[in-house]
Amino acid sequence: MRNFIKSFNGQAVLLVLATAVVYGLCINNLNLWSDEIYSVLMAKDSLQEMWRLLITEDSKPPLYYLYLKGIMALFPQAYEIWAAHFASFILLIGAQIFALTAVRRDFGDKIALWMAALSALMPCSLWLAFEVRTYMLSALLLFMALIYGLRLLETPRTADFVKFGVVTVLALYSHYYCAIWLMFLYAGILFCLIREKKFAIYSKKFLFTAGGAAVLFAPWLIVPLSTGGDISRFWYVNRDFVTVSPMFFLNPFEPEILQSSAFMATFFVTAAFSFVVWCGVFVLISADCKIKRLFWFAVCTFLCCYLLLIVLSDAIRPMVTARYLKIFALVWYLAGTVVLAEANHLGRAFGAAALLLFGFSYTDIREVSFDKGYTNAVHDIRTFIPKKEKLIVLDNSNLFCEYYLPEYTCLAAVNEYGEILRLPSILKHIDSYTEDISDTTFTLSLYNETTAEKNCLTYPSIYRRGQNLHLCKISKPVAAKLLDDSLNLRLKIYETH
Repeated sequence: MRNFIKSFNGQAVLLVLATAVVYGLCINNLNLWSDEIYSVLMAKDSLQEMWRLLITEDSKPPLYYLYLKGIMALFPQAYEIWAAHFASFILLIGAQIFALTAVRRDFGDKIALWMAALSALMPCSLWLAFEVRTYMLSALLLFMALIYGLRLLETPRTADFVKFGVVTVLALYSHYYCAIWLMFLYAGILFCLIREKKFAIYSKKFLFTAGGAAVLFAPWLIVPLSTGGDISRFWYVNRDFVTVSPMFFLNPFEPEILQSSAFMATFFVTAAFSFVVWCGVFVLISADCKIKRLFWFAVCTFLCCYLLLIVLSDAIRPMVTARYLKIFALVWYLAGTVVLAEANHLGRAFGAAALLLFGFSYTDIREVSFDKGYTNAVHDIRTFIPKKEKLIVLDNSNLFCEYYLPEYTCLAAVNEYGEILRLPSILKHIDSYTEDISDTTFTLSLYNETTAEKNCLTYPSIYRRGQNLHLCKISKPVAAKLLDDSLNLRLKIYETH
């Protein structure tokens, strides 16, 4: 038994099992914030309805919604929130297994074990593993693309080109940032092939792989370039998001997630890891050429992509945010992995600190995972507000109402700012806007920006601090004005579609 634990297979099994158990304890069936609700509702749509919404409203690549739909279909409806979180969780486990197999094959035991360990220990993984959005899927695909891509610089088989091409296409259909990163990856591989006088040998296969991926992605690229959509036209990313995007290197969690007083431990590990990556410039001077290539490809493709996004944000419109940068987390981990594996003393020091401080990050996320703010709100509404009463829902709370309170008539108050609203719920109950309403009406709001009413109950959410749920009692005149102001905008949306 002792020999097994000391062996690579023993350590690999322990790493994966420990991650599965520790992370698995955070999967719950309580919370979905508004963007996650959007993901689940899209996954529950028929394929026909999903397609219609993707090309007219969302215009995001469809792969994640299809993947989520497949995972949720494996579980009973009562466990669909659990299943939605599980869909990201198993991708993290998949990243570990890929590191312990494919990365081991190309770069050895030490780098494989470090990569698997970092996939579990880094605080960002605690966010990636449970977010019901595409980020974990995209992160895994980019990680795989980097490893398969570097195989083309050795003595590649036809199967290596096929794997690289398939992963490229899947990544392109998961997130638009992937297209920019892959452009730099392909350019780097092409440069190395030419410099090492291998391009003539592999030119046909390389160009076929690159061209095939471009052709397969081109039909979808027409969607955001031509049709856009209601959400795309009011994209929330602004100058403030561009300004805070460097927080990717320091802060693994979204700023609206409430952290405890122990958050500085999370901050320290993330910032220390960024320092480790920069140390690679000096640590790897005498390292093996293949190892250095892995490091520089991981660092340069990400940094070039990030800098280009900053330039595009300045020249065209803001399009970079720390949240979206999370899809590069595994590539960033891989850069640090090389440094930690090569610098023994630095590796031991960082590994001990990360392991010691992991508990603080884990405590934060576990508290967030089992927050009952939304659950309490749903219970109180169902207990004290009759189903015959109409609920006026402000900002993004139409998604909350559509998912958690489907038995209620929820009237979405649309305004000129064009919040993220699912078209079916915008048009739902449109006939009720002109009907009589009660002398007292209730509103639901996640941001509390639209109403100045004081007669409210607030349900704090540590899951998303910026999305505390407000349930307010308002008078008939106030309710009538909200609906009247919204009706014309709602009718315009109806006429457009």
